[in-house]
Amino acid sequence: MKRAQGGDCSNSTDRISDLPEGILQRIFYFLSQKEAVRTSLLSKSWRNIWCTRPYLFLSDVTFKGNKHEFVSVVDNALRRYRDQRMCVEIFHLCTSLDYSDSESVTILDKWIRVVTNMGVKKFRLSNFSKRKRSSVEVPSGVFEAKSLQGLHLNRFKLEEKSIERIVLFKHLKTLCLVQISVHEEVFHKVISCCPMIETLEVTRCRRLTTIKVSDLHNLTNFTFSMYGCPPSKKLHTIEIHTPSIKTVKISEGNIRWFHKGADFRNLEDLTLWGVDSSLEHLSSCKFPSLESLSLLWCDRMEDIKLFIDAPNIRKFDFIGDSVPSISFATTSSKWDGSVIHVRYDLSDLTSLWFLKLKELLKSLSRSKISLYLTLGDVIPETINLEQDDNDGGNRNAVVVENFMSWKCDSCLLPSLLNGAMTICRPRNVEDYLCGEKGEMERIECLWKILMQRESGNEFSQLWLQELDDVIMEINDNDQRDEWHPIKTLSELQNYDRQMELTVIRFVLKWRQICDS
Repeated sequence: MKRAQGGDCSNSTDRISDLPEGILQRIFYFLSQKEAVRTSLLSKSWRNIWCTRPYLFLSDVTFKGNKHEFVSVVDNALRRYRDQRMCVEIFHLCTSLDYSDSESVTILDKWIRVVTNMGVKKFRLSNFSKRKRSSVEVPSGVFEAKSLQGLHLNRFKLEEKSIERIVLFKHLKTLCLVQISVHEEVFHKVISCCPMIETLEVTRCRRLTTIKVSDLHNLTNFTFSMYGCPPSKKLHTIEIHTPSIKTVKISEGNIRWFHKGADFRNLEDLTLWGVDSSLEHLSSCKFPSLESLSLLWCDRMEDIKLFIDAPNIRKFDFIGDSVPSISFATTSSKWDGSVIHVRYDLSDLTSLWFLKLKELLKSLSRSKISLYLTLGDVIPETINLEQDDNDGGNRNAVVVENFMSWKCDSCLLPSLLNGAMTICRPRNVEDYLCGEKGEMERIECLWKILMQRESGNEFSQLWLQELDDVIMEINDNDQRDEWHPIKTLSELQNYDRQMELTVIRFVLKWRQICDS
């Protein structure tokens, strides 16, 4: 806080300190613990305000193993709130407890009961014990706080004993369980006492194999993730029968949910990542409100054909090891964009693979497509697509906004371009400079083919004839809308790169494609 220079101190302009204490506490609500403590240096009247702000975050990590000092600080802080009859709106406690430390467990339970009586609204309890698995039970007092609006538990055991006195949470809207050791009976009993939940997150709860929800009529956001857990053959069954659901994100698990006729009338955003189960039932579901669909590293995609009945979809993202067979219901609106990233390790890549990719691109032709191909094996020196292409070959190529090949050697790049350019017409061909071996050789190869039209392959001339103009640009300031033209390769080689990642792109202008 700056004061007026010169003159009497009575002329100071410390107007913030004159604000009512309630407003000052509201300001402190948005500051971290460290920032709040530092404000005590600004004004004498501020020295005690940070201690009574409605947001309390306490962690024993900052005490470097000094247990007694940490206990003293928490005791004094809670006593101050209790004596002044103040509410703690948000309470975040981070500890490093172990089941063998019975004294600390008893102290934790005492703290929880004190906070429960203070009208806490959002409660976050985290245990970062060095043990791999959760060993400390959730204090039963947590489930006696009727005022809770949000509850986040991290690395605890949740057993029947913890919920013996569970109350009906009429105001709880968010429940987040991370690495909680809990069985389905206890989990569903907790859920049954939270009828107003809007957001439910279940992350790395390995013992929880079944989630069935039918009575959460306000549930709009659901997240389930097993990311980071060792591979398991357990089938995680998820059944959520609530039409209110709007966002679903599921990752790393064997999921059985999208049964025939499932009701997803309000679902707007669906993300499936690493799901190890067939998704063929998606074709029998209707998604009238779906706007965004992401299928990332899902297994068995090459064995099925999907039809997504989502007339209002605007965005589709795919990452996988094979080209999926996916089509979408006709939409009247223009899509925002789609990202297709295919990684393949095939030494016998044929025209059939590219033609299958073309069919996918055609189904997404209403959107601005970004196509990324990652090579992990050798491809043939030449790829003849004319023999198998009954759809017009170069004449009916799909317009693509961005195209990039990851980890493709310069000797293989001409063949890859021949295959890609036969099925699509990219507006931009991108690459990166990040200090990896062979990247300059790859960009030089692109330069010779696109800028100088140097290619010994006669087949490449079919698409090069339709290429009207090429401009090379560079972006090195992480601002995607700021590009600088590069006229020569020597200019690129001498470019002073200060960023760890520099984006290079070739802007292509095709004769039969308008700029709209």
